[in-house]
Amino acid sequence: MRLSLVVNGKSQSIASLQGPGFLNAHINLSDHPKEEERSNIVRMQGSRTAETETISMEWPTVEVQVGDVVEFRILPEGDGSDPIEVRKSTDAPSNLLSDNGLAKELLAVVSDFDKRLNEFLEKAEKVESAEEYRKVRGAIGAVIYETGERLLFPIFRRHKELIPEELKGELL
Repeated sequence: MRLSLVVNGKSQSIASLQGPGFLNAHINLSDHPKEEERSNIVRMQGSRTAETETISMEWPTVEVQVGDVVEFRILPEGDGSDPIEVRKSTDAPSNLLSDNGLAKELLAVVSDFDKRLNEFLEKAEKVESAEEYRKVRGAIGAVIYETGERLLFPIFRRHKELIPEELKGELL
């Protein structure tokens, strides 16, 4: 997949991604008077999702002004401009646990914790009012999400062999 960015008739860059993943393009207009910051930029980003790794890419940011004409065009498959930044999920500094045994142990702890939270949630649904249950369910959902973001995915990025089949090819 490919996207081209043209500003005022001048080609800026072509984002290209071979394989599964996504490309996106944004026009960001921001005004933060308290910080004395104003910004009008266009940017393109992409993520390629390999079986056990996510590769994130960014293309050059372009500043735009009031009155500029910004055009995005979806192009057929082919080459594109080189991204200015490429990051691999396996290189993330947040990846956890070099020891495989410890990684497996933490995955088991998280699995048990997740199971216990879900059992508790079933119990709360029977005892609490619908409104109270909704609050508890939201809180537990946030904890489970953060557990994945802060513990599971950092382990999976370092230990590809521990990634469950259902997560292979997903964003890590």
